[in-house]
Amino acid sequence: MDTNSLRGRIKGNLLYLSLDKLQEINNLMEAIIDKSDKKIINMKGIWKGLGFEKIDNLEQEIRIVRNTSEKALEERISRWNI
Repeated sequence: MDTNSLRGRIKGNLLYLSLDKLQEINNLMEAIIDKSDKKIINMKGIWKGLGFEKIDNLEQEIRIVRNTSEKALEERISRWNI
């Protein structure tokens, strides 16, 4: 099993736990992390060189895409026969 599918299964299983069990899981995970070699993942620059730097106003473009997708989703939902 690869890392991503295992993480997905773990996340999915967390949905079935009560709040007190989630706290137990979190405590266990923190204890394991404290005892292991911590690998810090640096996400800085992850999008560099993919063309986003060419967009003049990235926040506005993101807003436009969100609004467009929201409208498309609303249209799809309105066509449902519920």
